Amino acid sequence: MKTILGIGAGAGLASALLFAVITTGNPLAVLLYFVSPLPVLLAALGWNHRAGLAAAAAGAVLVGLLFSLKGGAAYALTVALPAWWYAYLTLLARAEDGPPEWFPIGRVLFWMVLVSSAITLAVSISIGGGDYKAFGHAFERIIGVLRQIGSDMDELPAETRGMSVPELARLMAVVAPPVSAAIGVGSAALLLWIAARIVRASGRLPRPWPFIPAVALPNVALMLLGASAVLGVLLHGFAGLGARSLAASLAMAYCLQGLAVIHVLTQGVAGRVGILSAVYVAFVMLPGWPALLYALLGVADAVLGIRARRFAKNPPPAPTST
Repeated sequence: MKTILGIGAGAGLASALLFAVITTGNPLAVLLYFVSPLPVLLAALGWNHRAGLAAAAAGAVLVGLLFSLKGGAAYALTVALPAWWYAYLTLLARAEDGPPEWFPIGRVLFWMVLVSSAITLAVSISIGGGDYKAFGHAFERIIGVLRQIGSDMDELPAETRGMSVPELARLMAVVAPPVSAAIGVGSAALLLWIAARIVRASGRLPRPWPFIPAVALPNVALMLLGASAVLGVLLHGFAGLGARSLAASLAMAYCLQGLAVIHVLTQGVAGRVGILSAVYVAFVMLPGWPALLYALLGVADAVLGIRARRFAKNPPPAPTST
């Protein structure tokens, strides 16, 4: 137990340091900030969830000492505890009569959607102090700071360059939180995959490796996507922001499901590596419409069972043991 807690504490300190570098303002610090959940994931997947909790606690204490109690709480709630929870769900299993039944990866992805959208809403409310107008004014201050430090506003899309600061701030208040929520889902899924691959290579991953292209969101996600998209248009203030953030998070999750569909449909196709490379380059380098197309493909798969028909002819491989 002491070894597990010690490993968890060391992972938490590493995670906290990665989180803290964002204060330097260096562009590389942003990347390090995004990977700050990785040590917590590694501890929880490679040892057990207690090591993950120890990492979360140690990281929160260090951030609290470096900055403030509020900073430590923010680290715990937005970085460490979500990472621990995703790892905990990944290794959750039910064994009755026969081999263990592992928690479906699609449901882990669904939890990422819920957590990312909830964090986005909570942070937005915190920024505005519970007042949506104050939340919009915060973007006015951000734009003002960017202009004072000489940031090139000409890099903005052409249709936004003629906007006044209040107009641009209102647009950012509508668009920025959903985009942040969607990025949160994508980064959480990527980091969990990276951590699991590392732990698997070390031989410490208890769960057999699943066939990732078969991962599917639960049926309730599709209904939630439709409802949140409609409510995001009809509602105003933080209620509308929360609905839009949830819709964007679900869209990203269905985008990942759409990528899984492409993996399945291209199996056995000549030039598959080139096709998949082009798909991912478009996803990374052209954010926007490619992700929307992949999300629509993921929704089509949920409605029409595209992969299910393919798997009926060629069943997916069974999970492979570590």
